[in-house]
Amino acid sequence: MQQRFLITGTIASMLSFAIAAQAEWNHPQTKKLPHQHLGPFIKLQNGNLLAPDAKQSLLSSDQGKTWEATPLYQEPSRFHTSNERALLQTKKGTIVLAYMNLAERKFHWNDKQGGPQPDCYLPVYIVRSTDNGKSWLPPQILQDHGWCGAVRSIIQTRSGRIIVVVSQTIANPGRHVMLTYYSDDEGATWNHSNMIDLGGSGDHDGAMEGTIVELKDGRIYALIRTKFGRFWEAYSTDEGASWRTIQPSEIPASSSPAILQRLESGRIVMLWNRFRDPDRKLGRREELSIAFSDDECKTWSEPVVIARDLTPAGKKYENRVSYPYVTEITPGELWITTMQGPVRLSLKEADFLK
Repeated sequence: MQQRFLITGTIASMLSFAIAAQAEWNHPQTKKLPHQHLGPFIKLQNGNLLAPDAKQSLLSSDQGKTWEATPLYQEPSRFHTSNERALLQTKKGTIVLAYMNLAERKFHWNDKQGGPQPDCYLPVYIVRSTDNGKSWLPPQILQDHGWCGAVRSIIQTRSGRIIVVVSQTIANPGRHVMLTYYSDDEGATWNHSNMIDLGGSGDHDGAMEGTIVELKDGRIYALIRTKFGRFWEAYSTDEGASWRTIQPSEIPASSSPAILQRLESGRIVMLWNRFRDPDRKLGRREELSIAFSDDECKTWSEPVVIARDLTPAGKKYENRVSYPYVTEITPGELWITTMQGPVRLSLKEADFLK
């Protein structure tokens, strides 16, 4: 019989979030979520909510008030889902979770010897469910070489293609590059694009942690984390099979990743970090901003800070509010969480439109 049990918070976790809350400011038009799960979340075709965890999936039938857990893996000792992950349910009902397997992680980097060493390894997998998360198929390896720094974005296009963004490290000099994997058969088999390589040197440099959205004209638009003080952007005209137009964007950013999401209203929402002090490039991940685009990512509304770190300067405790996830739970209602930091918020799209 499949193991299912109710998830409840421990005293330790409650105390941890209570401490974090003392150093966090949230916009007055946001509300706290009824739980502390990271997500990302999806609303299933049967109306339930689903989110991944380290070794299980979580299902809620009451809008996140309570959750039940189902094992993700038949061999849990071999797999550990990374906090950087991406999730969707296809039009045909297949749930696809993409992630790095921390159970195989080995970080070995030496800039003097070209960066990532031959045994520097963090592979990317997907795991699928065809029964609304009641059970899961065996994991499939997607990228089985090198080190992947993050998996944060997955979409299904209007044609039915699944596209997931991954990172990869290359050497001499060591840096990150971005590429996409794509599937036309519900995630059973995959191909990959060319690499987006912006140069750089170091284990936190290069083209990193991209996020994508399908535009109304069928192109795929990507925003890419860089160390240039702004995102770079890229366009694919063949649904993620190749990337040819790659250029600096007009969006200032603090070498932290964004997340893009198409909303029911037709708008595209973006969450990301800007420098708190852009002139001195300080406060890299202390403020989380939100903006909306009505014209397919050509322009954006004035950014609004929805979460801010209030930790006094010089304190060792660091309360970042970065690596955001966003889910539209009901039309116009957004759940926002951060992988780094305690952000667990809901807000109404209409309250942030100007």
